[in-house]
Amino acid sequence: MPTDTQKLRVLRARTDSDLVVLVQRQLNRGFALVDAARSRQSPIFSQAEKAHATATVLLPRIFGLSEADRLRFESRLKELKAKLEQVPLYANVRPYPASVAS
Repeated sequence: MPTDTQKLRVLRARTDSDLVVLVQRQLNRGFALVDAARSRQSPIFSQAEKAHATATVLLPRIFGLSEADRLRFESRLKELKAKLEQVPLYANVRPYPASVAS
């Protein structure tokens, strides 16, 4: 019969596994959204920032993560942050010459 400690270890392992999946999904979502964002004013950019923030909050909560996996996730977080910082503040607006009807 499993002891309470064993049950807790199994539950913790499942939780860690679920958190890894969530962090991966948030990072993938963030990269997809930041590639589609045209400016920092767009709702898509806000969603990309939220995905980055969510992954940043969840990552320290994964206790059973190997050092190599943790470094890989941290590297992807930094890469996403860099991409977020590269998005222009405003969308490129082209001036159109005024045309006057006569």
